Amino acid sequence: MKLHQKAGRIPSEDTILVLAFMLDQGDLQEAYDSPYRLDLIYRLYTQNGEIQDTEALKASIQQYVENVDILLKKAAKNEPIRIYMETSPADVSGYIFVCHLLDPYDIGLHLIEVPQVLHNPNYTTFFPSLENILYQHVDYLLSLDKEVPYYDVNYYSMIWESIRNENSALRAIVNGQIMSVSDDIYDVMILNRFEKSKLEVQAIGEIIGIYQQKLNDYFLADRIQKLIEKDQLTVLEDHEHPYNRLLIRTN
Repeated sequence: MKLHQKAGRIPSEDTILVLAFMLDQGDLQEAYDSPYRLDLIYRLYTQNGEIQDTEALKASIQQYVENVDILLKKAAKNEPIRIYMETSPADVSGYIFVCHLLDPYDIGLHLIEVPQVLHNPNYTTFFPSLENILYQHVDYLLSLDKEVPYYDVNYYSMIWESIRNENSALRAIVNGQIMSVSDDIYDVMILNRFEKSKLEVQAIGEIIGIYQQKLNDYFLADRIQKLIEKDQLTVLEDHEHPYNRLLIRTN
């Protein structure tokens, strides 16, 4: 997005903020800036053991918290706010969380919902995330901008409060709606990929590509580790980077 901004395709005066709090997972009674939440994000990012500069990562995570402060200052000035949202549990959870943050300011916002399917008549149909659709299709994305009035912001703020009070271990998209669910809801889907021995990274890629659940690899890797600990998956060949382990479903 910043490259597009430098190229003049996104207004230079726009402030680009990331709020990647992974709110589809974990205890919502803990604040977004609590040590619990920040440690959860850090653990999920580092679980494969490939990140060398952990201090830079910690600074990036702390920037999420500072970005909330920037957002609220702009809301207080009634500056226009546009959210780019995928239809993933993490993004939808983040969206209703932001609505909760903005609710006291009595303002609406603009929303660009990244389509799950992008039809290209020249060659194929693919299922993009924001990062892989943005580079070639920023103009198309901007055409999807829709206004979200304050009463909708208020509605989603109430949804957030309801989800937070339920405080399940996980949030998922069920019939198009964000819902509190058990943290093992995807375990059968994961186990089915390991009927034959397979590298963890291969199974993660298959789950994301085949089931189109818009799940991130951090979450899937975390669930795979828990299934190993429950002896439902067996490690045939270990590796210093867990994504490269060879696994099979335990008989």
